[in-house]
Amino acid sequence: MENSKQKFNFEDAEWVKCGDAYLYDSSLMFKRISPILSPTGKEEFVPVEVVVCKTCGKVPTFIAKKIPGIPSELISDCK
Repeated sequence: MENSKQKFNFEDAEWVKCGDAYLYDSSLMFKRISPILSPTGKEEFVPVEVVVCKTCGKVPTFIAKKIPGIPSELISDCK
């Protein structure tokens, strides 16, 4: 049986930009769980790690598409 997988060369992958920036930081956002929905019956805050552009300080569109309900004012409009 022939192996049909292509070899992947990481050096051939392109770098992802947000506007003119290539650098990103990791940040936390928090989701609030009301006491009514919380399994503990108490208000809970759940951290969600996101990536933000170091230049514009917002979440790049390619990441925001994977985070349901992220506030639109936090999504980068960099092209």
